Amino acid sequence: MKKRIVLNTFYTIGIIVSIVGIKWALQNVNYPVVALLIATAIFFLYLKINIVKEVRTDLKEKEKSLNSSVKDETN
Repeated sequence: MKKRIVLNTFYTIGIIVSIVGIKWALQNVNYPVVALLIATAIFFLYLKINIVKEVRTDLKEKEKSLNSSVKDETN
C-alpha cells in the first residue's frame, strides 16, 4: 500500500511538471516539446487512473473480508 501511495505521488508530480512544461513550451513556441509533454502527461494520467482503480479494488476486498470475519464471529 505504501508503494502505491508513493507511486501516486510521483505520478501527480509528473502531471504537474508536464503541465508547467507545456505552458513554458507554448510561450517559447517549441511545438515538438509541447507534443512530448502532452504525451507524458497523458501517460502519467493513465498510470494514475490505473493505480487508483487497484487501490479501490483492494480496499473493497479488505472490507469484504472484514465483514465476513465479523459475521463469522457473531454466528
